[in-house]
Amino acid sequence: MTTPQQPVPPVDTGNTLLTQQPAHLVTTLVEVGGGQRLAMTIRTPSTTPTVLLEKADADTWAANLTKTAKLMSASGLIVGGNGMVPKGHG
Repeated sequence: MTTPQQPVPPVDTGNTLLTQQPAHLVTTLVEVGGGQRLAMTIRTPSTTPTVLLEKADADTWAANLTKTAKLMSASGLIVGGNGMVPKGHG
């Protein structure tokens, strides 16, 4: 395996599924065999991944999302209309 000369983008820029689509972020607390977890689900027309995060991981994800969101220009922020964010999750 060789090291790429230029950094690889964090997404596949040739993937046609990565166009702007409606998405719902849903979070809830769940009890699993190892204790309480934050279940975070992102629903899109093409996929619905869910991750179960321990408290420390949830804190890290939240900090990373907040840090990156603060770097966005006002024009880069997409604000969903009615029905795009479930009540209590926006």
